[in-house]
Amino acid sequence: MKGIVDTTLREGEQTAYVYFSIDDKLNIIRLLDKTGVEEIEAGIAMGDSDIKEICCLAKKEGCKAVLSLWSRCLKKDIEESLVCFPDRLNLSISVSDIQIKNKIRKKRQWVLEKVKETISFAKKRTGIYLSLGLEDASRADFKFIKDVCAVAEDEGVDRIRFSDTLGILDPVSVVDLVKKLKKFVHVDLGVHMHNDFGMATANSVSAFTAGADFVDSSVNGLGERAGITSTEEIVAFMAKIKNKKYNLKYLAMLSDYVGSASGISVSPKKPVVGSDIFTCESGIHIDGLLKNPLNYELYSPCEVGLERKFLIGKKTGKNALKHKLNTLGVVIKPESMGFLLEKLKKESGRLMKNFSDEELLAVINS
Repeated sequence: MKGIVDTTLREGEQTAYVYFSIDDKLNIIRLLDKTGVEEIEAGIAMGDSDIKEICCLAKKEGCKAVLSLWSRCLKKDIEESLVCFPDRLNLSISVSDIQIKNKIRKKRQWVLEKVKETISFAKKRTGIYLSLGLEDASRADFKFIKDVCAVAEDEGVDRIRFSDTLGILDPVSVVDLVKKLKKFVHVDLGVHMHNDFGMATANSVSAFTAGADFVDSSVNGLGERAGITSTEEIVAFMAKIKNKKYNLKYLAMLSDYVGSASGISVSPKKPVVGSDIFTCESGIHIDGLLKNPLNYELYSPCEVGLERKFLIGKKTGKNALKHKLNTLGVVIKPESMGFLLEKLKKESGRLMKNFSDEELLAVINS
């Protein structure tokens, strides 16, 4: 594993209804940089007059992450990108027969010639690290993929990026795929996993496990259709399960910011960053958490910028109620605890809600 490539500002902004201002993009870059992601794909230079300013300002502020730009395999797009002085350039071209025929309306030979021409052009213009993205590769003929990779490597490409554009792969097939790719790809190998069937993060983890060097992600999983691998999910998993060095405490802040800037709110049950994932009402679970948080928490809420919350309601147990009363400074005789708990359960069931601290105190005083 060499790194996570966050593409919130490219793939993420391609999401319908999503528009980021220059300030939004710079703030997102700052927060991403604090998490320690290795590469930030800052956008597409062609047609975006703000990209050069964003790249320059981010570098001036001392962004540690590598800044890359996405580009079609066209000379004019490459020239426009290089003017922005990115650290890396991520080219992309369709490789499935479906897209070659129906999207770019060319033949396989044209794709091979375009890959050769544009990589050679970019390498002669600059010594920049060059990545080639294979769009819709999961629906492409595997022999043709090998041919494209061979041409790209001959011209000096530094990374091949395999894209599961329609999210049709699964974790088991990804392991097999990456192992097959590693047999003939002699440069860095990256993957770009879409989430059409909810497999994106799992597929990215499988890719890393099988030997991929890079995986793409975006904050809150933003992207075309159902989006792609979630940055917060892959970062947290690699940090807590695979012992990779990432700073998790900014993840909730990053997710909230992108949720607000994109206008797409984050579910309170969103893995890793959801505001309610450390909220508990079940008596059995609260009892276990009070005895030792490790019973039900792999990591502390504060590690990802969240907090633990215990609710009192129909599902509450005695230990949970006792703990809540202690935090509120309320003293109840032991013989009254059972009566109070029963009263609270019945009232919660009737109202079909849990109690706020104020409501709890009101019930006690009554």
